[in-house]
Amino acid sequence: MNFELAINMAMTLDGKVARPDGKWYGLSSRDDKKRMDVYRSSADALILGKNSLINDDPVIKLRYIDGKDPLPVILIRKGIVKKDRKVFSNPNVRPLVICLNENEMAVKEELSEVAEILALEGNNIQPQEVISILKSRNLNRVLLEGGPTLNYTFQNADLIDVIYLTIVPFLIGKKTLPSIVDGDSEFFHFAEKRWNLTHCEKIGDEVFLRYEKV
Repeated sequence: MNFELAINMAMTLDGKVARPDGKWYGLSSRDDKKRMDVYRSSADALILGKNSLINDDPVIKLRYIDGKDPLPVILIRKGIVKKDRKVFSNPNVRPLVICLNENEMAVKEELSEVAEILALEGNNIQPQEVISILKSRNLNRVLLEGGPTLNYTFQNADLIDVIYLTIVPFLIGKKTLPSIVDGDSEFFHFAEKRWNLTHCEKIGDEVFLRYEKV
């Protein structure tokens, strides 16, 4: 089976993916939440970042459709995540936490009862290494739900295959808010790397798009 890494984001009409307080709530509809569960139900794993768990504490368990919950794969480069996060509350799925040797002891002390811990060498978690770990476990359909910074890291390594994008009917206006990918520099040869629009659907005032890497 071919490996596929997808991102799933909701974006306002002016390209924002967070409210002025940095959180995402009240902007997407029940249709968008249901569509998110459809994407999750077809995934083997979800990649989540530390900041997303701390700031948003997302519910990972499927709520709007029946299906198998994907495996949460949590990347913790520094520090820890508290075990009171909702991602650790599903008794049917034990998350995989990928950290570094330098914070392994602290992560195990907090999370060893609720998650599998895998520590890597070095001073950073490399996207290619994460993908290799997932492939070795036959987790071949993966959703990246870590937010704009994590999206940038994986796209900068040219690893994203599919973009699911929901356009929501709001304008926020604040120019410093993040987009679907946020980094310090432009992608190498970005103008030569096009994306094909393979699906477009309107439900209510929202538009659901699917782009695939050429």
